[in-house]
Amino acid sequence: MKTTTLQKTVSLLTLLLCASAYAMEPAKDPADATQAATKPAPLPTEAPFDLTDPEHIALGKKRFNAYCAAYCHGNEGSGGKTPAFKGRTDMTQAMLFKVITEGRVGSDVMPSWHAFTEEKRWELVAYIMDLGRQPANK
Repeated sequence: MKTTTLQKTVSLLTLLLCASAYAMEPAKDPADATQAATKPAPLPTEAPFDLTDPEHIALGKKRFNAYCAAYCHGNEGSGGKTPAFKGRTDMTQAMLFKVITEGRVGSDVMPSWHAFTEEKRWELVAYIMDLGRQPANK
């Protein structure tokens, strides 16, 4: 079937009309409550307590040994499927909290730990940061 000039003109006008309507749509206000409800709240970047507090480090260590050490991170973060934590200066509290909270996918799979309260995830961060301040195992 042959396309006529009139059909081409109507198609072009329809396309232009749709494009104009899209361009004239008002911008959405980022503060709009309906948009904010669809975005996850940003993760905190600082702990709600001192990460060098021995009590929080001890609680993080206990949890780490129960959930993280055996298969993936090794005893006292000595490594396993992952690099050792001792002597690591490249880890930030925000990065650790994000990985613990969200997990990882790909070649270095790690589950997210949303089941832990925020405070318990920060205790894990405190313990891992403490390991990073210790000399690396040789």
